[in-house]
Amino acid sequence: MSTLQSLFKRSGITLYQNESLDLDHYYQDPYQDAEDTFPDQYQMGEPFEKKKLPKQQRKIDVIRERESNFSYFMDGSRRTYKIGDIVLEKSKIYPVVVAQVRAGCGFRGSDRRIHKHLIEQKNLLLVTSRFNNSDFQELKYRIKKGNLAQELNLDVIQYSFDKTKDLAPTNAAIAKANSIMHEMEISILQQMVNSKDLDTEHLLIVDGPLQFLKEDTGKKSFADLFYNVVGVSKTFDPMLPISERSRGGAQVGSQLLRLEYGERTPVFHKKNSRGREFGCWYLRIRPKSQVSSPLEGIIKVEKMACEEDLEDGFDSDIIDNISHWLIEEGCPTCHGKDDRWAAHLYPVYLTEKMVKATFMGDLSFIHQFKKEF
Repeated sequence: MSTLQSLFKRSGITLYQNESLDLDHYYQDPYQDAEDTFPDQYQMGEPFEKKKLPKQQRKIDVIRERESNFSYFMDGSRRTYKIGDIVLEKSKIYPVVVAQVRAGCGFRGSDRRIHKHLIEQKNLLLVTSRFNNSDFQELKYRIKKGNLAQELNLDVIQYSFDKTKDLAPTNAAIAKANSIMHEMEISILQQMVNSKDLDTEHLLIVDGPLQFLKEDTGKKSFADLFYNVVGVSKTFDPMLPISERSRGGAQVGSQLLRLEYGERTPVFHKKNSRGREFGCWYLRIRPKSQVSSPLEGIIKVEKMACEEDLEDGFDSDIIDNISHWLIEEGCPTCHGKDDRWAAHLYPVYLTEKMVKATFMGDLSFIHQFKKEF
């Protein structure tokens, strides 16, 4: 049997395994909407919905008389660790990173409890794409044929570091793990659509924005996958400009300070780099008296535009209904269990806990890569 170091050495590369680094604690998570960089991000004066309201806020009925139409809740999660370095091109150091990647979906049963619907699990060993391709393929074959790799269901993949976009190679490796996580989420969504699990009375909440850029086929059928889906972000960048014309001026956070409990903004129109169109709006789901800072208790909601929405925008009544159901999903709360509790939707919180329960302990997982393969 061979160690990971000896397998690298057979490919003519020395793997320096020093103290392992938990990258998720070392690098602070960005805002969930950190990739929202659009030419015309927000058109505050021209809401992307059919009712053009004169006011900037719209009051939502918060009387809890109707049950929510959300039945499914999806979350993706990953844990990444640097386990060593290799030296290529005589003088350049590249990290070797391992990751646990999970994506899962919970559903609310007739007993009103959240149950597991689908969970996908992958473990990754990530090395730089600067690795000679033939050497990489040989290394990948040697690692994957070992018993340990089979027990871990380990895949060996490459990450690409672009110094114009990535702060460091470790960031590129984390981004690659995130990309794999998004692929797993799309796989689960595709299975649910094929099984006809989703309809207008059984909607899905995705934890985070619907920015699946790399997975987007560019076809109408991709948007159709999201017909009964909304994305909800617990964290968002309050400094995004309200419109292209106001760069250096008004920022979206200044508008959100006005939101009272049960109020939402108009639906803003945005388009990503693939030309895919979205509507997004902000909604306060906690009274100001229950939170400690002005922007706590506000969530960002996103819906992908289908063909019927492109001309006049979204039906305002549908947006209001979705907003009402989201306020419903905020109760009960996970107060004190998470720093982001004020923006948590409880079924999403439970799904997140269910998905994270499948992770191997950090020390135990890292230790696997010091064993013989």
